[in-house]
Amino acid sequence: MIYVQKLPEQIRGSNIIIVNASYIKEMNSGGLKKMSRNILALQQNLTNITLTCELELERARIYYELLYQKPEEILRNIVEQQKRFSKAEYVELIQLYYRSNRSNKNKRSEKQLNLHLVKLNEIMETAGETDS
Repeated sequence: MIYVQKLPEQIRGSNIIIVNASYIKEMNSGGLKKMSRNILALQQNLTNITLTCELELERARIYYELLYQKPEEILRNIVEQQKRFSKAEYVELIQLYYRSNRSNKNKRSEKQLNLHLVKLNEIMETAGETDS
């Protein structure tokens, strides 16, 4: 029990799951459902082992479930609700969205991706975050 409680936060938390999104080539709706289920299962198992609620993993589940939305909706939610993730995490999320949607693999979609990233940059600057 003592060893499990001393697991590094990177393993117990959402950071490792979110940071590694850049290694996902593309994710269809089935993969997205599977990712959400696996994060939930990991959260439940760690909670059972450590006897403490692993809320950090909820952050990772929310992150991947944002892929159910279009980039415009993601950007609107940042403005209307709150910024939950870093600029770099949002950039990776939007890029993963474009990598995952087959209809987005043309020059027009590259232009849209760049427009969304510029808009994200503006939103994050307004929120006071300038790092990538």
